[in-house]
Amino acid sequence: MQLATVGQIDLKPDWWQRVTAIAGLLSVLAVAVGVFVTSHHSREQQKLALQGQITDRFTKAVEQLGQPGVAKVDVRLGAIYALQRIMRDSDDDQAAVVDILSAFVRGHAPAPRRTEQVTAGGVPTARPVDVQAALTVLARRDSGLDGEGRVDLSEADLSLAALRGAKLHRAEMLYANLRNANLRNADLRGADLSRATLRGANLHDGALDGADLGGANLRDVELGGAKLVGANLRGASLQGTRLAEADLRGAVLHGADLHGALLEGADLSGALLDPDQLWCAHLDERTVLPEELVRPSPSASDLDSQCRIQE
Repeated sequence: MQLATVGQIDLKPDWWQRVTAIAGLLSVLAVAVGVFVTSHHSREQQKLALQGQITDRFTKAVEQLGQPGVAKVDVRLGAIYALQRIMRDSDDDQAAVVDILSAFVRGHAPAPRRTEQVTAGGVPTARPVDVQAALTVLARRDSGLDGEGRVDLSEADLSLAALRGAKLHRAEMLYANLRNANLRNADLRGADLSRATLRGANLHDGALDGADLGGANLRDVELGGAKLVGANLRGASLQGTRLAEADLRGAVLHGADLHGALLEGADLSGALLDPDQLWCAHLDERTVLPEELVRPSPSASDLDSQCRIQE
């Protein structure tokens, strides 16, 4: 018996099926593109709206900050904290906020003119609450977002300021008055403190690596355990300064007045200074001196005549 031949089945879709499939695919792609465009447009609109809000807040805060008088201190405080919020909400605006708050401090708490620097017998006064608030905001900011900007407190009166743990990396503080200020654990690496007055300030365990303190008045300052690696202390007044356990490796101390300076346990290896600068300083067996420096042994008469700290 001969079996009937079964014809081959054509499994290829016809042209209409192909057109339908392609049309369906294009439709899905069109919807996807539409959703993407709409979403992107929406995000851009939200971004523009947010930027507009920040601009409005910024403008209002600056206007409030400029209102003078004792009666407006609460308004200025509100403006300062509004600027702090803006700085936290917008990284791009941090540099501008830092500039504005720095200028506010300099303008509302100017240090005595260079020809009228505070004398040894002068009594520092507490900072106004709005100035202290601006300093606190500057001190607590995320300094990693400063970019090329920096805090500028040059020629500002910061006596008795509360700046413990302040982030003042690379800050400009030329001729600033920091008498009796609390800068314990502050980050002052690379800061310019040239000709600044820091008498009686507390910089215990502070980071001042690479800081410029040339000609600064550091008399009676607490610098115990401070990091001063490579710092410039040329011509600085260090009379009675407490530098116990301080790291002064590679520091420049030429011309610095070390009468009565407490250097017990300090590390001065590689520091640049003359032997006679240490005659009147307080050292102990833990004090590390530069290899080429021979510890001087002045006579009792030399010590009596040369080691009196002049007021």
